[in-house]
Amino acid sequence: MTNSFCAECGRKLTPGRKFCGGCGKPAKIEETPNLIFQQPQPAQQMPPYQQEQPQQPQPFYQQQQYAMPAVFDKQTVLANAPAALNSPERPWEATVEGDSIVARWKWMDATFFSPHEITDETRQFTFTVTLTDKGTWKELDRTENKSSGAKMSGGKLSFGSSSNTFVGKTNQKSFSFGTGKDNQTGEVGLIGFKFNTTDVKQPVRDYLVSCGWKQAGLFG
Repeated sequence: MTNSFCAECGRKLTPGRKFCGGCGKPAKIEETPNLIFQQPQPAQQMPPYQQEQPQQPQPFYQQQQYAMPAVFDKQTVLANAPAALNSPERPWEATVEGDSIVARWKWMDATFFSPHEITDETRQFTFTVTLTDKGTWKELDRTENKSSGAKMSGGKLSFGSSSNTFVGKTNQKSFSFGTGKDNQTGEVGLIGFKFNTTDVKQPVRDYLVSCGWKQAGLFG
C-alpha cells in the first residue's frame, strides 16, 4: 500500500482528485511507501551460564612466580650432605654410606645411680635416607636401647642387661632425667635427656628438597 502526495506542496492527495486541495495545482503524484515502524524490543536476557562473569582475582599462589630448585644428581647430593648437615649445634652426625645419608644420634649415654642400683643406659636413633635413581628418597628409622647394671637386693648383688631394637617409621618425643653421670659430657648430678625424632629428620628432608628431590610415596 502507498500514499499519494502533491509534488508541489507535499500535501496528501485524496484518491481520484486531479487538483491539489492545498495549492490548487494539477496533481503531480509522488508515491511514498508506507513506513513500518518497529517498536524497540527489550534486550534479550542471556542465560546465567552465558552471561559474562566478573573476573575473579587470581589466587595468590598463582600470581607469584616461584623459582623451582635445580635438581642435583645423586652423587652431588651425597657428596655435599655431610658439610650441609653437620654442625656443632646439632647433637647428631650425618655420614654417607653407599646411596644413603645416615644420621645417627646417641641421644642418651649415661650412668644412673640409686640407693641400691647402678644402671648404664644407651639409646641411639638412626635416620637413614636412601636416594633412588628417580630423584626421590626413601626413609627408614632405627631405634636401639641398651641397658646394663648391678642391683643389690636382700643382701645379694645381681647383674643384668637388656637390649631392644625397633626398625621402621616412627615419630617420638621423650624426656628422661635422673641422678647420675652423663657419659658424653661428664656432668654429674641431676641430668636430663630430651629426644625428638623431628630434630633429626627435618634438616635432612629440607636439604634434599633444596636439591630438587622428593620423598617417595608423598608425591605422584
